[in-house]
Amino acid sequence: MMDETRNDLEVGNETAVMMYLNILKYAKHHCPEDEDPYEITDRIFTDMFAANKASN
Repeated sequence: MMDETRNDLEVGNETAVMMYLNILKYAKHHCPEDEDPYEITDRIFTDMFAANKASN
């Protein structure tokens, strides 16, 4: 039987992936045709982490 215990890093990584996918879904739905939703998502995602790091 596998150990089902998850550590903080695993939970944090899963949360980050889900957050990225939610931003991407929103960007794909709302960005203009001439803009790349992946580029927008990457920029928002990295800026969010930078802002969080700066505030801690």
